Amino acid sequence: MKQVKNIVIIGGGTSGWTTALNFLNRTDNVNITVVATPEKPIIGVGESTTGLTNSLINFNRNINIDEKEFLQKTNSTFKIGIHHKDWHTVGESFYSPLGDEFENSTYHPSIDYDYYRIYHIAKGNKPYTQVQGSFMKERKTQFLWVPENDPYKEAYGGAHGKVDLKFTHVAYHLDAVQTGVYLKDKILKDRPDRVSYIENLVTNVNRDDKGFVTSLKTKEGNLIKGDLFVDCSGFFRLLINDDNDFISWENNLTTNRAIIFPKEYDDYSDMNPYTTAQARKNGWEFNIPLQHRVGRGYIFNDRLISVDQAKEEIDQVYGHDVEIKKDIKFTPGRMKKAWNKNVLSVGLSTGFVEPLEATAIHMSILQVNIFCRQFFTEFMSFDEEYQQDTYNRIIGDTWDDIRDFIVAHYFNTRKDTDFWIEASSDDRMSPRLKGLKETWKTRMPRFSDYSSSNFFNFYNLGNTLWYQILIGMKVLNPEVAERELKSFGLWDIAEEHYKIRNDFIKHVTKLGLSPKEFYKNELQYLHEYYKVPMKYVDERKQI
Repeated sequence: MKQVKNIVIIGGGTSGWTTALNFLNRTDNVNITVVATPEKPIIGVGESTTGLTNSLINFNRNINIDEKEFLQKTNSTFKIGIHHKDWHTVGESFYSPLGDEFENSTYHPSIDYDYYRIYHIAKGNKPYTQVQGSFMKERKTQFLWVPENDPYKEAYGGAHGKVDLKFTHVAYHLDAVQTGVYLKDKILKDRPDRVSYIENLVTNVNRDDKGFVTSLKTKEGNLIKGDLFVDCSGFFRLLINDDNDFISWENNLTTNRAIIFPKEYDDYSDMNPYTTAQARKNGWEFNIPLQHRVGRGYIFNDRLISVDQAKEEIDQVYGHDVEIKKDIKFTPGRMKKAWNKNVLSVGLSTGFVEPLEATAIHMSILQVNIFCRQFFTEFMSFDEEYQQDTYNRIIGDTWDDIRDFIVAHYFNTRKDTDFWIEASSDDRMSPRLKGLKETWKTRMPRFSDYSSSNFFNFYNLGNTLWYQILIGMKVLNPEVAERELKSFGLWDIAEEHYKIRNDFIKHVTKLGLSPKEFYKNELQYLHEYYKVPMKYVDERKQI
């Protein structure tokens, strides 16, 4: 057993510094050292996140981050979901909001039996109706203008005037580079007593005869000792590769390459409160709106088309020559062991599926959360295999859940190109996913369908995201849904719930600020809250 006094994180960027912040928040009396170098560039594109990032930024024990300052310094924007375009059928789209957990007040047949979403399926897989989804459809933010006599005023805490709709789940669109820099500066300024930074290239990893890391040697000759080492080196996997195996998912996931071509704003017409995932002929494109630009990238398979062909396709879409800023090659898959001896891997060092559904930063945060909540103590035995096997099973199952969730996005009718024929093939499904799809022919999905070996759901939101994708991809049978609701005596309750909820949704959506209203009538508020540069504010006065 060894006392953990020093945690050493190798790798900067968003993964390294969110990990430093997370350990700072979840440990006491432990020193943290981050080692990184510009010689090892971070992936650093415009990144979409989940609500875990919001929680990490806003709820900390040992450091205080002001969200307004965070948004100002990082050019981040709020995200309330993903708009999927042309995924099932060309010309069709659907919205997948972030949260809106469902709790069955009847507790029958279980508290998480989601009769509200099942009702949507029974009605012919009608578009999912929810507060965030309606805001997304209307291209409105979670900021409202509430009149004094509003009948639902109590739902906003009794407030009127400008209100932040707090009961919606919110994530961020991030500039990864600026976010890493902000977190580094904030942590080093506020907690120099616990966190230090060494900007240098690691040239050698020293291990003892049992394979435990004892120290890192840098290019300038520094010897950095530690008790627990955290690998945030991304695809380099400088620490976690030793005595480990990589489990490839190339047979499950079709994409393996991304070209990145961000766009500066001409105006704010492209800024939406959501990520757009647009299916293309040979892959799909993401659009991530930040304050200063739109992060854009085309995700495809370079065995089916070349980078030049991918660029040509995008050039035709936009009607001009796009400028590629980055070309990223990746292999979908995960490491067999995310915790090996005294090395913990986080984020890309552990695994990667593809950019769809914002799982990269999410997993960076989630892995540390699980490690600290369930395994970390000040005194640890790093050669205790049972603890590591348990953690690795949890993390492995979680990554496998994500893999299957992403593959489910390709349950479509598109057969227009080789890419979509391959991506939608049943051969892409894992045995588990094949079993679930077969099960769903006779009953509706349940919470337990997505849970790992210790009954842990990777987004911790039960059926939420799975149902929204399965509804959008028209996977589930309306007849089975209706029969099941009626057999449980839930049809009338679901129908009434739908009517009541829709009255509120229609009302509250009217109060939301559209992009044009937001940037024309709320310019000063925008400047005060988001700290958008005044040059943009001045330009928008002529709308």
